[in-house]
Amino acid sequence: MTGIQVVNGRLKLDGVDVGEAADRFGTPMFIYAGDSIETGVHDLKSALGDQVEVYYSIKANPSVAICSLIRESGVDGAEIASSGELIAALHSGFEPSTIIFAGPGKTDEELAHAVQSKVGQINIESVNELNRVNTIAGSLGVVQPIGIRVNPETDASGLGKIRTGGGAQKFGIDESKVVHAIKLAHQLEHVEFAGLHTMLGSQVLDAEAMLGSCKNALDMAARIGAEAQVQIPSLNFGGGLGVPHKDDDPKFDHHRFGTRLTGLIQGAKQDPVLSDLRCMIEPGRVLVSAHGLYVLRVIDVKESVGKTFAILDGGIHQALLPITANTYRIVIASRADHGGQSAVSLGGPLCTSADQWRSEVLLPDVQVGDVVAMFNSGAYGLTASMNMFLSRGTPIEVLVRHGTCAVIRERWLPESVLDGQIIP
Repeated sequence: MTGIQVVNGRLKLDGVDVGEAADRFGTPMFIYAGDSIETGVHDLKSALGDQVEVYYSIKANPSVAICSLIRESGVDGAEIASSGELIAALHSGFEPSTIIFAGPGKTDEELAHAVQSKVGQINIESVNELNRVNTIAGSLGVVQPIGIRVNPETDASGLGKIRTGGGAQKFGIDESKVVHAIKLAHQLEHVEFAGLHTMLGSQVLDAEAMLGSCKNALDMAARIGAEAQVQIPSLNFGGGLGVPHKDDDPKFDHHRFGTRLTGLIQGAKQDPVLSDLRCMIEPGRVLVSAHGLYVLRVIDVKESVGKTFAILDGGIHQALLPITANTYRIVIASRADHGGQSAVSLGGPLCTSADQWRSEVLLPDVQVGDVVAMFNSGAYGLTASMNMFLSRGTPIEVLVRHGTCAVIRERWLPESVLDGQIIP
């Protein structure tokens, strides 16, 4: 369920007319289907059952309103990768003990912030970071639970479109060195070994491939536990659950994945070193991507060497990843059920050729003033973009709940470029 409907040719999101919302709030705009996000969380939790805890990966969409909604919908916690995301998680109502801090470049200031906030776990990515966490926790007189992110020896070349494990990586500690790190953690006074973390890929659409990755992770945890002669308290499979971008993309079968994964975990727990294993997964994109639209207005239409160009009032500075993916469906909000009549190249307002995107899209007779909506824009949109580029400002963000629209992030106006600057 994405919340997207077409009624009498008009695009609607959880029952709200997208064109009317654009008129009311202005464009560019990100608009999210809150009811559908809630349903999606419930469906994923139901599919995974009671064997897997779900931690929302805040990087996908760190809007406090979105994070709060996902927390209220029943996830077990949040996964963060910066102090900014920690602030977002805390303001969204996540208990510190349910927050996992990951990422390969945590500064001492960020680590201190996390320890002082009493986050449930810091996933360390090097022996150096392990020692730094111990020193910081010691200076604060506490013991900090830590996970160890493993860069597995398993070949992940066929898993997902973005590879984050296997071979030489900036992520994690090589599997061959993890036992040493665990033994060191047990020797240090101010850290407590809480489990293992791994992630091999992102945007995985093949449930069988994902299950294979989870099976490899369970086998790896058993090997590490046996060699280190310790119980493995938890295993975080990472994220990676994909979202279809095109009509012919396969749809990830969450219920089949959950049922099969439950069986794998129950089997793995027969091993003494995994008998008390907690398992976690940290989805982000799959909970929000399909439930958001990036909404723009056509400000010019022109011809150049026989091609038609539609110039929009937003671009890569506001939705870098959705635009550069170059696969997301695009419709005119007032004629969303009309088939494409002519090929149009879309471009944003920036003074760079990089802001020319979706060449030769079939759309019905594009006119100045038309509202255009791009699907799959609920994840990695505004905050994964170059918001200060050319000082053009940012879109407004709107959340639809129970048929009502609410502004959840105001538009950043161009004059804000002066904020924090010294004016002579």
